[in-house]
Amino acid sequence: MSNTSKRVALIVAAGLIGASLMAQAPALPPTGQQVERKGERIERRGEVQERKGERQERRGERNERRGERKERQGARMEKKGEALEAQGKVKAGEALERKGERREAVGAAQEAKGARQQVRGERNERQGERKERRGERVQRKGEALEAKGK
Repeated sequence: MSNTSKRVALIVAAGLIGASLMAQAPALPPTGQQVERKGERIERRGEVQERKGERQERRGERNERRGERKERQGARMEKKGEALEAQGKVKAGEALERKGERREAVGAAQEAKGARQQVRGERNERQGERKERRGERVQRKGEALEAKGK
């Protein structure tokens, strides 16, 4: 074995011994200040989650409105296509009717998407509220630890 490989082996062994000793050392319990800060972080995450939920709800409402508008447009196009067919302009009427049907289908899909987003938004808001409550509990725990002198 060469001199450098012996040194490398010694360094690796020392590192492994140090790591195993550190793993055996008992972990110190968190201080009251650390617990309080953790509570504040959790609370902030809850607020962010709630805002995200509100945004998604607004997005869902907007998508539903767009979907309804597209369905109305589609119905108008179909009616106009039928009127064109009645005038004898069959090709233009059929094309307009098909376009109206597609518009209605897209509108229905958009409405469904909006409903899903609203549900997701409500769920995110609930999660945010839970996180805020959890953060408050953790903060109170930290204050209690501080009061005990830990």
